Amino acid sequence: FSRKGLSDDKLNEMRNELLVIQSEAIKEKDAIQPQLKEAKARLATLTPAEKTEDATTGDENQALIERRAQLTKQVADLDGQFKLVTAILVRVEQLNNKITLARQDRFTSQLFERSESVLNPLLWVKGLAGLGASWKAASILFSDWFAFLSNKASDKIWQILGMIALAAIIIIGPIRYALVSGISRLARLDNPTALQRSLHAVWAIFVYTFVPFAGLTAIVLILDNAELLPSRIQSLTYLLAVVVFVTSLSYGLIRVLLAPQKPSYRLLNFATPDAMRLFGLAIGLLSVFTIESLIDQSASVLLIPLETTILIRAITAILIAILVWIALRMIIASKPAVARREDDQAAPVHGSFSLPGFLRILQPIVWLTCLAILIAPVLGYASLGGFLAEQLGRVFIILALLGILSALIDNLLSESLQTQNNNTQSLSRAMGIQPKTIGQFGVLLNGLVRILLYISAALLIFAPWGVQSSDFLTSLRSAIFNIQIGDLSISPINIVGAIIVFVVTLVLVKSIQRWVERRLMPATSLDTGLKNSIQTSVGYVGFILAAMLAFSYMGLDLSNIALVAGALSVGIGFGLQSIVNNFVSGLILLVERPIKTGDWVVVGADQGYVRKISVRATKIETFDRATVIVPNSDLISNRVMNWMHNGSMGRVIIPVGVPYDADPEIVRQILLNVANESEYVASYPGPSVYFMDFGASSLDFELRCYIQDINNSLSAKSALRFGIFKALKDANIEIPFPQQDIHIRSVTAPEQQEFLTENMAEPPKNKTSIKPSSQIPMHNDEVDLSTGETSDGQTGSEGSSGGEGNAEN
Repeated sequence: FSRKGLSDDKLNEMRNELLVIQSEAIKEKDAIQPQLKEAKARLATLTPAEKTEDATTGDENQALIERRAQLTKQVADLDGQFKLVTAILVRVEQLNNKITLARQDRFTSQLFERSESVLNPLLWVKGLAGLGASWKAASILFSDWFAFLSNKASDKIWQILGMIALAAIIIIGPIRYALVSGISRLARLDNPTALQRSLHAVWAIFVYTFVPFAGLTAIVLILDNAELLPSRIQSLTYLLAVVVFVTSLSYGLIRVLLAPQKPSYRLLNFATPDAMRLFGLAIGLLSVFTIESLIDQSASVLLIPLETTILIRAITAILIAILVWIALRMIIASKPAVARREDDQAAPVHGSFSLPGFLRILQPIVWLTCLAILIAPVLGYASLGGFLAEQLGRVFIILALLGILSALIDNLLSESLQTQNNNTQSLSRAMGIQPKTIGQFGVLLNGLVRILLYISAALLIFAPWGVQSSDFLTSLRSAIFNIQIGDLSISPINIVGAIIVFVVTLVLVKSIQRWVERRLMPATSLDTGLKNSIQTSVGYVGFILAAMLAFSYMGLDLSNIALVAGALSVGIGFGLQSIVNNFVSGLILLVERPIKTGDWVVVGADQGYVRKISVRATKIETFDRATVIVPNSDLISNRVMNWMHNGSMGRVIIPVGVPYDADPEIVRQILLNVANESEYVASYPGPSVYFMDFGASSLDFELRCYIQDINNSLSAKSALRFGIFKALKDANIEIPFPQQDIHIRSVTAPEQQEFLTENMAEPPKNKTSIKPSSQIPMHNDEVDLSTGETSDGQTGSEGSSGGEGNAEN
């Protein structure tokens, strides 16, 4: 595989042959495996027969022995075939890896092959001289072709020209008119919907790409059928067809993305002046790309010297980097069309097209790529600079198509499968399912199509770097179904590739998780806690899948990791005990769901709503908008009160005190009426009133009622208290306050009499009301002034302070 004579086409051919062998070997292995398993099961059922003197038994034993020998031979044959096929598969995989390494080494050597710097004047002299020689070679080639045409097709030149003209008239005339009329009908709308704008964009791209490519293809087919294309001219026309297709497609993308004359159909959210400037800059970029592609594709046919190719590639790479740099500066300095709509005459752009959010990380990468493209030709790496410049254009085309197709699929499914849509209603009646189910199916289909588009875009982007779809699918299948543990092999290139695979997969997983959170879960009728559990589980599974893919790509031997982990398990167990405990507790919370997102819980002295259950801790937002981070192990092992575990219904208790002269039946009816009239109180179970106690200064009642949503408990209690106060006031029933009577029992000493006279002469600072003994007392204490004690053993100062407080109240 390392021979220089092997071209990339030969290596690809060998890879295809290996894939055929691998497919046949897998089929053979799948066919042998069940046969081997069945033969082993039959052999296991045959045990040696017991020896007896009966001849019949002896014959039977002999038959069993012969049958067992046959099965043993069959098992041995099948096992040998199975091992042989397995060895073939291992050999195919080894050869496949060698081919991949050979292609990567060749690609790297060609890419980093150093030539003369673009600042070297000798390169300019040789390159310009080679350009003149290439022009002469092209002139000779076409003059020979014209001579060939005049000699071979002199008698039918007019017929061929007529056919070419007829094909051109048909393509440029009725076909183009029919295609353009479709765009015109869509473009005449003043306020197009998102679906109409997406359809207009896709149709316009098809027209801009199809018309020139179809015209060139028709001319080539006519000349080819007439056998008027020599081999070199035929190769040149095929290369020209590729350049025309890419150029036409790029022009169509630029037109629909910027749409300088149609702001309402502009997919990128730029104001009209900015869009026009960016359009001119994009056309300049496209022109440079086209010139470079024409020269690069025709270099082998026109025998362009190497110095000329290097010079042109270096100049075009530098021009592309400068133009891209200017375009990025213009994009950063530009303002959205909505923000500058007073400056534009046309209507603002609604529902502007945007790429997925994770693609924002490409901005610094583009800056660094432009810098590398500028530096590479100066250092003599013209091939590297040209390759990076070409990849910028490739990435632009792929990402633009990805965004436009994603928007088309999204808008098509969103508008076509809406619940209120007539087609959806008809389809639901025909299939016997609810319209909401059809909407959920549309969301799921949208997600699957997006995943396929993202994977296709990733494969197209990384294809020039040696990543093929067959390699990707093989690696994916190995990572999922056949994770090898053993023969650890680590290299820096594999580590970098594994990191890239891990990051790309993780980004895709995050996109899927956001889609599940924003699109799939809102379309379902699941409760909030279960939605959160599903979203979190998708993130964990996606992370594990990304790690598996990275390990598989790197060829990591997990058995060595297992040995190291076994040796360090004791230390890791002690050091990470709390982390593992919290992790397992988090899994228990997600599966068992004693608490879920949105629940009102009380944990120790803190209470609030559960906002997020993570792998290590749970976030609880208190009513003061503070966030409490509680380890998951505390929620599993400690006491936690969940107000909403069985639903949002809860009970509130309102204690009410009334005077002793109030009628308890009337009070009971008043409380029930207030509860029944409240909008918060549930009708079932109904409210109830309980006579709790004969209090010191009141008859104590409790109103107990259920409310539909425990989150409204504070509002419900407040509304019930307002209503109870008003109802009791309207019924002339007052709510008593605590009272205390003080009885002076005796005065035995003159000094005490004088002290009492002096203190009673001036009003006390804290007013004390002395109630008549006919009232029901809260405390009936008698104070002995000679001892300073009350009848219950308390000091007189304590009794006085209590009375003063009550009197003040």
